[in-house]
Amino acid sequence: MKRSLALIFVGLAGIFWASSGVAVQDFFTHSEKSAMELTNIRMCVAGAILIIMSAIRRKNFGLSVKKLNESPKLWLDVAIYGIIGVMFMQFTYFQGISIGGAAATTVICYTCPAMVVIWESVYNKKFPRLGEVLAVILAMIGVFLLVTGGNPTKLLVPLGCVVWSLLSGAAFAFSAIYPKHLFAKKVDALFLTGVGMFIGGLSTFFLIENWNWAEFFGLEVLFDVIWIIIFGTVAAFLSFNAGLKFLTPEEASITVTTEPAASVVISWAVFGTKFGLIESFGIILVLLAIIAPSIVKK
Repeated sequence: MKRSLALIFVGLAGIFWASSGVAVQDFFTHSEKSAMELTNIRMCVAGAILIIMSAIRRKNFGLSVKKLNESPKLWLDVAIYGIIGVMFMQFTYFQGISIGGAAATTVICYTCPAMVVIWESVYNKKFPRLGEVLAVILAMIGVFLLVTGGNPTKLLVPLGCVVWSLLSGAAFAFSAIYPKHLFAKKVDALFLTGVGMFIGGLSTFFLIENWNWAEFFGLEVLFDVIWIIIFGTVAAFLSFNAGLKFLTPEEASITVTTEPAASVVISWAVFGTKFGLIESFGIILVLLAIIAPSIVKK
């Protein structure tokens, strides 16, 4: 029963993340706010909520603070994770959506697992396993078909969207790899995400000339903003971690494919976003790239 619920929770997290991307797209159709400004309010508010939730669990919160205080350099690592990882990942993701829409941006971002494979192979100076090689090949071919429709002389997805989405995928990969040493020191995941997100949000104030949160509470965008922060960030993270406790990494990697798949479906339902046969095949290849290592391993 726990395993079945875990699969539901992780799959639901992917749907929450996908729906937040669609909400971001809708936000940009009704607002002149920039991707950096949206990143600012999302990370500050969601980060504060996650910190409060972490503090309620006093034991984990206190242990995490103690571990970081024992080695103050680790606080710098948390800041690096929050700014270079989480903040940059969110900003580039929003920027990609503002140019090319949620569906294409989300699918291209999910080249992240292939980027992790390449990095781990170079860093550890070892050739990747068969499933990992297959993941890289499928991801590269899939993105190529998605953005060109099979014709290398033309782009079906704006170049800006492709670039920002790949940068978001790279930041996503960094966020997955960099904090491993913090988890090894028993720093709580909820605490790290909340603090890292809040620090990353604070850093964006230096990148915004005239910030004004009042415009985020206008009737045309208020629902989008609430959905992005509450469901697309807080609920998604909590749901994913609740399920992850009872799943193997392979099972989690398979269920997390719900995000790019759901993004395509929701974008079609809400905005009428459509992809041709070749582009759709490219999306399927990217989804297969995510689960390829798990399938080959089994």
